[in-house]
Parts: sequence; C-alpha cells; structure tokens
Amino acid sequence: MIFAVYALAIDKYIEVVWETAVRKHQIAELRTLIDQALDERDKEVFYKYSTELNRLKKGG
Repeated sequence: MIFAVYALAIDKYIEVVWETAVRKHQIAELRTLIDQALDERDKEVFYKYSTELNRLKKGG
C-alpha cells in the first residue's frame, strides 16, 4: 500500500516537472518568434505571439 502511494507521488512529481519543462521551452520559443517579428516590424505576428506568451505565463 505504501509503495503504491509513493509511486503515485513520484508519477505526479514527474508530470509536474515535465509540464514545467515544456512550458519553459514554449516560452523561450515564443520569445524568439517575438524578437523576429520585432526585427521584421510585423505587428500582426508580434501581437499573435505576445498574446500566446501572456496566456502561457498566466498558466493557460
């Protein structure tokens, strides 16, 4: 019984670590795309990726 609870806790921990890593990667990628949009003076793309970045930062 204790092993099952421990295994469940480990699974949850791994899930949280994975989701955090994926979110950090997505944020870094969006920042790169935002920088490119700024360099190209592309307002539409800038707003699109900025909106997505804000959504990710809020946890959505």
